[in-house]
This record gives sequence, C-alpha cells and structure tokens, in this order.
Amino acid sequence: MDSYRIATFNVENLLHPGAFFHGRGDSAPYPEELFADKVRWIGSLLDEGRVDLVGFQEVFSFTALQRAVAAGTHLRGASVHAPGIEQGENLTVREDGAVEAEGPNVALATRFPVLSCEAVGDFPTGMHVPVHLVRAGDDDSEAATRFRRPVLRARVLLPGDVPATVFVAHLKSKRPKFVSDEDPADPLAQATGRVRSLVVRAVEALALRAMVVSVLDGPDGERGEPVILLGDLNDDLPAVSTQVVAGEEPRRYLSAERKLATRDTQLYSVHDIQSTRSFRDVGFTHIHEGRYELLDHIFVSQEFLAQFPDRVGEVVSTRVFNDHLQDERWTAARARGAVLVDGEPRWLPSARSDHGMPVTEIVVPGSAGPEPAGRQDAGAAVRTSPAPPGTP
Repeated sequence: MDSYRIATFNVENLLHPGAFFHGRGDSAPYPEELFADKVRWIGSLLDEGRVDLVGFQEVFSFTALQRAVAAGTHLRGASVHAPGIEQGENLTVREDGAVEAEGPNVALATRFPVLSCEAVGDFPTGMHVPVHLVRAGDDDSEAATRFRRPVLRARVLLPGDVPATVFVAHLKSKRPKFVSDEDPADPLAQATGRVRSLVVRAVEALALRAMVVSVLDGPDGERGEPVILLGDLNDDLPAVSTQVVAGEEPRRYLSAERKLATRDTQLYSVHDIQSTRSFRDVGFTHIHEGRYELLDHIFVSQEFLAQFPDRVGEVVSTRVFNDHLQDERWTAARARGAVLVDGEPRWLPSARSDHGMPVTEIVVPGSAGPEPAGRQDAGAAVRTSPAPPGTP
C-alpha cells in the first residue's frame, strides 16, 4: 500500500430504527426508511473519501454503526470498535416497552489490524483539577474527574508494520450547562451556562492532553510511539482548549535541545499542514448561526511530518467533505421534519449530518506516492508549516 487515508466523522445521532434517545423528550426514533437513507449516505461518503481508518462521534448504537460501515464498499469487512456499547450496554427498556439509548459515544472502524482497544472514562490517575463547575451546595462534580463521552484509545498496526496509538474523542459542546433552578431564557443564565460548558471542555482537553503525552513521552526521556488523534473537539483550531490538546509550539528563543524535547510531545494539525499547500481555505466542518467553524480535527505526531527524518508516514493532503452542509438561516425548508408520538410533535433525526468529514492522506515512506507540495522548497515549508523537529 503506497498511501492510506484517515478521517474523523461526527455522524449526528446515529441510532437504529425504533429506539428513542435518552433524555430527549422532543425527539422521535428513526423510521426504517430514514435510517436506511442515512446509512447509505454514510457509506457513500466513506467510499468517496476512500477512508481506511475513521473515528466516529455521536454513535448511539453499535448495530447502526455496523450497518453504516457495511453500506459502503471500501470499508466492507473492516473491524468496527465501540467499547462500552458493543453489547448494547447503553440500551435500556422503559416501562412502556420502548428502548432508549444513552450517549453519544465514539467509535473506530479500520481495515488495519487493531492490537487493542478500550474506552477511557476516568481522567488519568493523579489528575486533580480544583474547579467548581456549579454553585456551592449543588452536587455535580462528575465533569471534573471523568469524560462526559469516554475517549476511545486503540493501538493499530499501520501500513509498514508501524504500531501507533489512535485516540477518538468528543469533547463537551458549547451548549449551555444549566443548574436546576436557572431559567434558560435568562440572558445571564445563558452566559453562565456557556462558561460552565467551557470549563468542562477545558478540563476534558487537559485530561486528553495527559493521555497523549503519556504515549508520546516514553520512559527515560525516549520518544514513545506515533499518535493520531481524531475528534470533534467542539472548538476551532486556535481555541485554548484545542491547543491544550495539541501542545504549544516551543518559543523561538529556547535552546535547540529544549525545542526538540517540546516537539516530542506536540501534535500537529493536518489542517495547518494543508493550508501551507493551498491558496484557498474551505476547511469548515460545521455551520451554526452563520458561523463556519472547524470543530472536527485530525492531529498527528511528528512521525507523520515530511520534515521529520524518522517519519513513519507523511501527510500529503487533507480534504473536508462538507458539500452537504447548509447555512439554515437562508433555506426555506427545515432540514428535519416532525411526527406525532403519543399525540405530541417530535423532531425526526437528520438524514445526513451537521458536520463535515475531514480526510487526510498519508504516504508510506519508500513508496511511489505523490510528491508533496513544497518538497522542492524545504525552506519554505519550514517557514510556513509547523516547525520541523530539530529546527533551532
């Protein structure tokens, strides 16, 4: 295999037909026809991207995910992993006999051998963040010690017999987090709720960063194994929470030795790498109230950079599949319809997704892959892209 493609994909509320979303009294289950349409679309998009490894977000049903992956041809026969929900652990039967699904959850599908895979709910041992997420007297400290959506951590054997750690994450959204007696219509309560969500997302980003560093920073100061991070981080690339996950670029005045040590634990955005090779940036993955945002990220460690002498792969291109996204302020019809459930109107799930799918191509060293843009001008690449390890 000369090259392979990795992706991250928030599939927006993927659940098998007939099951309800837990805690969402305004939503209806998928009808069979709508569900069949959605999984066909997911399969076709994965085929169009020729994706070999993909991290999913907003998965509510392992069965639904398996059907979506099998709906295409390129990933047919791939292994599908969603630890914590594979046996229906997130499904419960209500007193009226209806099935409810808790979530959302993350998952992984790949054509490559998976050496291990687990869901990580607890923050790393010893990580204590003294943050009060709610007012004194309220009992809700879970977000300070656990991920709201457990992170998937897998070891995958990439082409070239390269073992790598893959993280799939979905951090807290910007949706306001209210306490019990707050009025959601109160402007100050809305602002306070958003601050709470920001704090939760920042703490989760810190915990995810600790997991990344634990892999990249090997024993005795040696480098660990390569890392790929796929996720809906619910904030744009320059945001503090996103940069916490990736790590900061070393300051220019540091010694070469200090810079090398810093880059050993740094992640690099494939969107940044692509922007140095294109004259137009259309890398949004989400549209909300007219704001075009990049919420869905692919990060790689230095082992996937062209400038790194011991690279195990080389990022050569990134494309965001986002043609299905619409700015709904300027559309006449709603994207979703409503049905009556027990006499009450409820919104149907979407037949598509409200997120785009970034896809990154990685060339295997020594193969006859495409010549990356800028290869003939290594100095220009160094000046405009994430600085290569070893640059003083």
